[in-house]
Amino acid sequence: MISGTRSYLFGCHSFWFHPILVILAWRKRFGRWPASWQIVCIFIHDIGVVGMDYLKAKDGHWVRGAELARKLFGDKGYLFCAGHTNSSGVKRSDLFWADKGSWLIAPMWWLWLNYWIDIRHGSDCSPRRWKLLMSQNIEKEDAEDAHQLYLRERRGENAQQSEAE
Repeated sequence: MISGTRSYLFGCHSFWFHPILVILAWRKRFGRWPASWQIVCIFIHDIGVVGMDYLKAKDGHWVRGAELARKLFGDKGYLFCAGHTNSSGVKRSDLFWADKGSWLIAPMWWLWLNYWIDIRHGSDCSPRRWKLLMSQNIEKEDAEDAHQLYLRERRGENAQQSEAE
């Protein structure tokens, strides 16, 4: 099974758990629940990983979700979904911060499951290290996408940077 489909069914992009974490992270960050149209977008924003080898591919996983959101909610839906990732080239939406924040509230069992389903393939980044990296990342104004951070970690750039500091 290709990595994106596996991730959408069982891993970090899962349709059945990741959106719940994003909604909870939204509440924590913004102090309110997302609007009903935003909740729908949260549930569809990652559908583009299905059929992709997203761990190796350039990040284009946002396209299908953003296009579906446009059909459902017009430009506001498109911009909301597309804005959840830097790779779309559109202005970051609030979904960007909730999506990245979902890693910070994720239970360790979920991070370990993701490690074995998604992250372990090509990286020795433990769930504790991943949570630390995401925590440091989300504090930065120029925060990276989780995909970009993962790829840097996989190449060992974060470890080299930590040693230099």
